[in-house]
Amino acid sequence: MLVLKIVAVFLISASIGILYRIPRKLLVYASLVGVVAWLIMYYTMLVGATIVLADFLASIAVGVMAEVLSRVLKKPATIFIIPGFIPLVPGGDAYTTMLYMVKGKYVDGVAMGMQTVLTGGAIAFGIFVSATIFRLIINYNIERSLQHVDKS
Repeated sequence: MLVLKIVAVFLISASIGILYRIPRKLLVYASLVGVVAWLIMYYTMLVGATIVLADFLASIAVGVMAEVLSRVLKKPATIFIIPGFIPLVPGGDAYTTMLYMVKGKYVDGVAMGMQTVLTGGAIAFGIFVSATIFRLIINYNIERSLQHVDKS
């Protein structure tokens, strides 16, 4: 059953990559970012964490993998970020929020809506944090290597 889910996540990420016209030779890499992110989210929730924490950790992984792949393959990180975070998006939760609201279950709708907003925020913040930390490390290494050149 897990293998089927992994294949589905891969195909979803690949479909988004095709939709956004990612070059074919990069499509597998971008789709694998989505699979790894989903696996991190899945196993984090399996050990008892909340969906918000699971999505935050998975989005950090998306950001790090996207930055590494962008350096290795010399392509923009966005190519890997967009298909990578799509499996994390709480679309089902957003649908359930609207369903509760339409049915008049406002308390349940507000609770589900808050979870959806927090999950979306966690995804965005995780990608931001990973990209920022990655760039700080690179800038630190560049500055450090320039200091070694100045001392020589």
